[in-house]
Amino acid sequence: MESEALPDETTKTTTPPAVPNLKDIDLRPEGTRFILVDPAGTIYSLKKTLMQDVGFFERDFLYRAGVAGARESLSFVDSKTLPRDPRKALEAMLDVFAKRGYGTFTIQEIDLDRRIVRLTSPDTAEGWSFQRNNDLQREPVCAYARGMLAFVCGAALLGDIHGDSSFTAHETECIGAGAKECVYVVGPMADLVKLIPDLDVPKGSFAEHDLRLNEEILVKNLELQGLNLELERQIRKRTEDFWRSEENYESVMRQSPDPIALITMAGKLTHLNSAGLKMLGYDSENDILDVNISSILLDREHGWEKIVWTIEKEGRAAGLEMALVDKSGSRMTCEVYARFAELAPGRCVEAIFKDVTEQKAMEEQIREARLESDFLNDLLSHDIINYTVSALHFLGSVRKTEQMTEDARKKLDVITKDIQGAVDLAISVRDLARVKMADQESVAEIKDLQLLVAEAIEESKMMYFDRNTKFDFQRSTEPRFARVGALVSRLFANLITNSIKYDQHEVVAIEVTISDAEHDGVQYWRTEIADHGIGIPDSDKKQVFVRFRRGNTKVAGTGLGLFVAASIAKASGGQVWAEDRTPGDSTKGTKMVVLLPKADARQIAQLRTRGPAASKP
Repeated sequence: MESEALPDETTKTTTPPAVPNLKDIDLRPEGTRFILVDPAGTIYSLKKTLMQDVGFFERDFLYRAGVAGARESLSFVDSKTLPRDPRKALEAMLDVFAKRGYGTFTIQEIDLDRRIVRLTSPDTAEGWSFQRNNDLQREPVCAYARGMLAFVCGAALLGDIHGDSSFTAHETECIGAGAKECVYVVGPMADLVKLIPDLDVPKGSFAEHDLRLNEEILVKNLELQGLNLELERQIRKRTEDFWRSEENYESVMRQSPDPIALITMAGKLTHLNSAGLKMLGYDSENDILDVNISSILLDREHGWEKIVWTIEKEGRAAGLEMALVDKSGSRMTCEVYARFAELAPGRCVEAIFKDVTEQKAMEEQIREARLESDFLNDLLSHDIINYTVSALHFLGSVRKTEQMTEDARKKLDVITKDIQGAVDLAISVRDLARVKMADQESVAEIKDLQLLVAEAIEESKMMYFDRNTKFDFQRSTEPRFARVGALVSRLFANLITNSIKYDQHEVVAIEVTISDAEHDGVQYWRTEIADHGIGIPDSDKKQVFVRFRRGNTKVAGTGLGLFVAASIAKASGGQVWAEDRTPGDSTKGTKMVVLLPKADARQIAQLRTRGPAASKP
């Protein structure tokens, strides 16, 4: 096997090679004149001068000088004499430059597949000179060494000293900048750019740089000329479009069924379409030329200032309700839609006045009718519930008398059942009306669900005083604050009374639990009300929450109770559904599940600052 070691100077050969290898390089080649100098001091002085006179181009100068110097130093070495092992070849070449005072370079890592080399040096001539002169720099300074390393690494990894490689070198740490050693990464430029985003790529010569700069300036001038021509074309087009839009705008104003006015910033009416003239009682636009907008607004100058202020604040006025006065002095209610417009002769306000006088009168009639309806509903519901609950109480007492025959008791049970149905219907109608009113008002409060459930339990016991009900409600010592509507206690009351109604056992057992839950990323309180009643088949579990839809049961009911419960839950941002108390067996009772959104920390903190009474239902 052929040895890859460097040829020994003691090796005897009959015919010396025409071109020496790396071992044959004499530090004093014949015909070369040498002068003893301080290399570090010379390089330091040279770099300082270049930095001062040339600026950032100093790095490119010395980098190219390092490449050229390395190429010249190795120009008389035959590439065939290089060791085949790239690492050994590189070490041999670095040893040559170490002897010449460049510094001691150590190969830390070499990636033959990507041809990437990482090297370190504790004493480069360039970095050491800055270190010795106590002149540390903010950035690495060994540009000459980088150029030398780029050349020798390319020659070693490509096996060709005399060829041109695309290798470049990057210095990540430098003793001239205060580091313990200089660290270099060398490899093909295309790969290093991907590996090191801020790679310091050497620039071309000044002549090439100036040529590229001149070319770029010429291209930019041509681009600017093209932009100027395009700008002139756009200005002409915009001007033509503007005049066409003016004509189209006047056409739209004339044909609009709503009054449209153009008003100067001083409040002077400059244009009013035919719909506006008709609404205000004017015959032609000439009649409004001297009219100020404040004269037709009931609030006068204050009304006009409000319009302008709203546009300035929000960008436009949309549905701003104002009272107007026409030419005869009659009042009308209008919704104002306005914005600023840039029209000749300058900035103005473009306003649309929509007459809503009849609409407002109708809304007022509807509001009064609703109030009257709510009053009657509350009155009737209150009285009916009071009367029927009282009747149920006395009927229960009558049923217990010993003189009553069995036949009479059966008839009394029918009467009691009918009255109980009337109570349920009255309560459901009252709650349904309140749910709709709560939807319109959208008022939410922070309440403790445990208090609401406890209130619902007591109410259910009063309604079904004749039933033996046992509740298992494990309350926590910590409140369960939720953000709910005002009727949530009725939600729990409906579910609990439903459980009592559909449980025919002598003792009605109901378990209530409240726990944490998360649904679609939202935190909820999960309240479960489990009974031991007749249960709900899977086919009816959704149907029972539909208005007037009841499960397949002989128990009397209105078909509204669970619908009201679902409506209250929805109004509070929650939901309710039915499950089997025993999974998979609907005959062992029902579990009603209610999800209601938790109050956040800020809402709870605000609640507590108002005192403990704020959490009461």
